[in-house]
Amino acid sequence: MSEVYIRSQNREKLYRLGGNYACIEYMESAVMNKKGGIMEKQKQHIICISDGCLEEIAEYGSKERCMEVLDEIQAVCRSYLELEVAAALTRSGMDVQPAAFTVPRFYQMPEK
Repeated sequence: MSEVYIRSQNREKLYRLGGNYACIEYMESAVMNKKGGIMEKQKQHIICISDGCLEEIAEYGSKERCMEVLDEIQAVCRSYLELEVAAALTRSGMDVQPAAFTVPRFYQMPEK
């Protein structure tokens, strides 16, 4: 995989997936919150990036939303600049051969 740059949800960090970071994943955790004097257990749906240690880069309201975001990142990872076969525009030029190039790719984690 070539590099994809991912900006954290709070926009404070820029990660290079495919460089030092080898994994981006969904994780569900539970936190205890105090509401009206009563402790409640709430689920957190987060996306983490990892280089051996997990680091949270975004939090969303549901697992489904996290999966949508991971699908969007996958689409960015699979994007390339493609050239189709075409005849050259100059008389002495060679025909353009089909090719695909990786270009810098960037993904901004959505707020919601």
